[in-house]
Amino acid sequence: MPLEVWLPALNTGLIVVSGAFLLLGFVFVKRGNVPAHKASMLTATAFAGLFLIVYVTRYVVLGETRFTQEGFIKAVYLGLLAVHIVAAIALVPLVLVTLRRALGGNFERHKRIARITFPTWLFVAASGWVIYWMLQRM
Repeated sequence: MPLEVWLPALNTGLIVVSGAFLLLGFVFVKRGNVPAHKASMLTATAFAGLFLIVYVTRYVVLGETRFTQEGFIKAVYLGLLAVHIVAAIALVPLVLVTLRRALGGNFERHKRIARITFPTWLFVAASGWVIYWMLQRM
């Protein structure tokens, strides 16, 4: 299987796994299972980190992937991509601060920022999958 086929699929798989552990972490913390929450969130972070590494590698090796559709669907794609990119850029410092507060034991401040980090991360993971689908499968 060519690199340009499996590398984007691997990248998307990594962010989907990250999103799944993000959701698991949310369920665990709502149920009061803090150790499972912590493990899930660290796993989500590790997979998101792997995603970033593979994404940059893919971009360096393969270059930019162009959206080939035209018309209204292209406008939808570009709009989604723009919001996704802005949210993804904002997500990096949000995750770092959220993790630092949790690992430092500052749980009140952790909870406050996690209320912003969680939906942003979930959006980035879900929109990343949709963007992949639009680029590779549409």
